[in-house]
Amino acid sequence: VALGDTDALRVETTDLDEIDIARVATGRGVTITFDALPNTTLRGTVEHIALRAGAGAGGTTYKTTIAFDEADPRLRWGMTAFVDIETE
Repeated sequence: VALGDTDALRVETTDLDEIDIARVATGRGVTITFDALPNTTLRGTVEHIALRAGAGAGGTTYKTTIAFDEADPRLRWGMTAFVDIETE
């Protein structure tokens, strides 16, 4: 059995490397798009940045959690998201 709260969906990044993560901060705005939802752009906020690095396909990566400002009811767990994090 897998339990989850679909009222609190989040996006977790898997590919922010050590160069990119240095420009990301909690509270920054994020634009989120999904292949599964063409022509839909959602907004969110960086909620958490991992303090410890993990191993990624291209080297060192940091997991970042992004909260939606307003989630789309068509979202499902496991969908691939593309994020553009504001750095300025």
